[in-house]
Amino acid sequence: MSDVPPPAEALDELAAGFAEVAARFTEELGGAPTLAEFLEVLGWAIPSTDAVDGAFTRPAKLVATVKGAKRYASDRPSRVSELNDGVFEDARAHVGVLADRVRAAGGAPLTPGQFAAAVLEVLRTGRVGLADVGADEVRKLVVEGTGKRTVKLTPGDVLAIPVPGGYRLAVVITRNRFGTAIGLFEGVSRDGRPVADVLGAPRRLPVYTEESLVKNGTWKVVDHDEGLLGSFPADPEVYHEPNAWPGVDTGEHGAAETADGPLRMIDEAEAREVGLLDGTYRQTRPAAYLQKLLGEEPDAR
Repeated sequence: MSDVPPPAEALDELAAGFAEVAARFTEELGGAPTLAEFLEVLGWAIPSTDAVDGAFTRPAKLVATVKGAKRYASDRPSRVSELNDGVFEDARAHVGVLADRVRAAGGAPLTPGQFAAAVLEVLRTGRVGLADVGADEVRKLVVEGTGKRTVKLTPGDVLAIPVPGGYRLAVVITRNRFGTAIGLFEGVSRDGRPVADVLGAPRRLPVYTEESLVKNGTWKVVDHDEGLLGSFPADPEVYHEPNAWPGVDTGEHGAAETADGPLRMIDEAEAREVGLLDGTYRQTRPAAYLQKLLGEEPDAR
């Protein structure tokens, strides 16, 4: 992959656009973005077009090296989740123009190396106002994690599940003998970002599923936030119907079981809530089927 920066006229246009993105960030949140926040916004700004190389992951992870050959890391919490969609739409539009210019000039799509080189050149112009890093301090910029990679889920990973109109968000709770337990959230994220209004609306009941659509890249890990785990039980239960097994008491209305615990008898109200009474409950749902169900819900259309 080429790391050669795009033509000068494309970089000048990109610098003007990115300066506007940083200014809009500043206006919305009352302070200029840190380098980490600016790079995070750009990571969500990779458009899905033929002018962009397929090696990009989404979100892209831009990593900077600063003066002194140190890997840059911000000591401030990110405010990116507080931004309105317009900031990301503007950034995506500017990156899209860059990609179109690169393809028109060379006949090939924008690569991660070219994108990182272009962003670095823009930062060096000093036109993007940042809160913690000067124009002359960034020495190197790369896009990490391009191409195929093995994803191993851990508790706190935030998943973006594609549905019509955007993405459902879920947090990985645990992995045990029942499968992978995830906690789902109400609402839809337009582009898969872990937006605060969606993550602030957890559903009460976790779901067990499997990881095939994570492994093939359909479901993407878009964040890691262990603070979300407090909205869900640490060891989610599965439910059993009455008389599920010969010789085992599963109660008049059914029973619940954790991966490491005894059976807990449930009442009629709980059996109705989880779907035991009408036959809709499933102890685990294949990922493709769960995605289909989520896409059929009214607010996903």
